[in-house]
Amino acid sequence: MLAKSATFSMKHPQEMKSHSVSFDSLFSAVKNFTEIASKFSERLQDLDKNNLMLLRIMNDQLMFLERAFIDPLGLPDRPFYRHVIFAPSSHNKYAGESFPGIYDALFDIESKVDPSKAWGEVKRQISVAAFTVQAAAGTLREVA
Repeated sequence: MLAKSATFSMKHPQEMKSHSVSFDSLFSAVKNFTEIASKFSERLQDLDKNNLMLLRIMNDQLMFLERAFIDPLGLPDRPFYRHVIFAPSSHNKYAGESFPGIYDALFDIESKVDPSKAWGEVKRQISVAAFTVQAAAGTLREVA
């Protein structure tokens, strides 16, 4: 999922270091999400299908999961695209991109007049993505 953005960012390792840009928070959020999603999947497999209340709870969690990936502000310069994890890149309208905000911010670095501001946008997009993934993981936690 993150491979393309991470690979793309490796073209600028020195700049990433000098601007204190790191994917660590996002990688951590994705790892946490993966663990929680795995536990959710196990609970779903063991679910008593005759218990309508439990079915409703699990279904609601799945609805909230998808909603958690929606940013009401949308992507930068494209407020009509609101899904943080998957949307068309602003550089390729025909293909979807994982983490399009990060990808576009990295892609635009070389064309920006102020590199410091451009790297700031990369950091912001990583932060938005990490928060979103962490919030999505929260929707799948076991309900007491």
